[in-house]
Amino acid sequence: MVSNTATNTNSFNFKAAILSISLVFGIGGSISAVLPAMQKALPNVSETGINLIATIPQAGVIVFLLLSSVFVKAVGIKKTILIGLFMMGISGVVPMFSESYWLILISRFIFGAGIGLFNALAITIINLNFTGKEESKLLGFRGSMEGIGSTIASLLVGALVILGWHAVFSVYFLVFIIAIYFWKFGPDISINQAHKEQQPQKQEIDVKKINFKVWILGLILILLVMVQIVVIIQIPRILINRNIATAGVASTIVALNTFAGMFGGILFGTAYTKLGKTSFTAFLAGDAIGLIILSSSTNLITAVLGTILVGIFGSFMCVAAFNLMTNVTKPSERANANTILLLGCNVGSFAAPFGIKLMQEILSNNVASPFIGFAITLAVVSILFFVVRNSFYRN
Repeated sequence: MVSNTATNTNSFNFKAAILSISLVFGIGGSISAVLPAMQKALPNVSETGINLIATIPQAGVIVFLLLSSVFVKAVGIKKTILIGLFMMGISGVVPMFSESYWLILISRFIFGAGIGLFNALAITIINLNFTGKEESKLLGFRGSMEGIGSTIASLLVGALVILGWHAVFSVYFLVFIIAIYFWKFGPDISINQAHKEQQPQKQEIDVKKINFKVWILGLILILLVMVQIVVIIQIPRILINRNIATAGVASTIVALNTFAGMFGGILFGTAYTKLGKTSFTAFLAGDAIGLIILSSSTNLITAVLGTILVGIFGSFMCVAAFNLMTNVTKPSERANANTILLLGCNVGSFAAPFGIKLMQEILSNNVASPFIGFAITLAVVSILFFVVRNSFYRN
């Protein structure tokens, strides 16, 4: 364990500071409830362009995730994390003061770049400071922080939206509070120790040595994550368009989707064990049913039911994909395999607006078309996976 003379590693503040930085990973899309209002304020921008405001941060994440080690070598882990947090905070509030679409889009890309700088470091910093059961426990807590942060941000957006879409972006002032807290209590790890930890992440991916089934799972994850982001983007639109709820209530329902995903994570082990080889097929079908319910929602009850089902089964599917990866890879291959799957997750999130547009062009130009189109797609994938399921369980 890395020693830290200035701070007691067993103290509450030390552990809380390390965990707190993961709260910000899920707040990028929390502003989805104001996208309809932004569409009205920026009539010259297409719906796809407006949706990119919610998902363009993922492009920044992908680019700066690759540059993170450069920053770590130059300034160390703690300063890299602080730089990333302040990038997020400053760029996050820019839309409060601007109606320039391109300035907003650039600021959102920088927001994602800030996340990319320390996304992997949120795990590394736990690995360097803790071992054994304590390390495992904190890694488990860290996994919950993203959902908690997303839920809190969505609820705040629901309260702020009555003040207008500009005011909603003030939610990102919370990042500064986390940055100050981490600056005061977070560990300051030496550059040499950080460099030592980063070494395994620099290995290049040998494409030829990666099982083709990992690539299949990566492609499936692009679809799965795209569906989840489409739901977050389209829930406010369908509720407002059908006069089911206001933007504030819609934001609360988006938070409910995230909370249902967290609940799904708790239930996953039991569901996966009981369903066995048919689990992934069942999860895909369950998510498709949730999408159909959402597409036909005419009241708050069915909208909430569809949202909960999509949240739970969406969580099931994503966790199951990573679990299936371990069935088709050797332990020595899993670092590269995880990289492929994480890349699939980020690509799926970024591409969600284009998925919405594609489904509207194939079916019809209305708010429910993406739900229907992706429900059909998931149903087809569910059937195909059922046919080949045994090949993913050979090991």
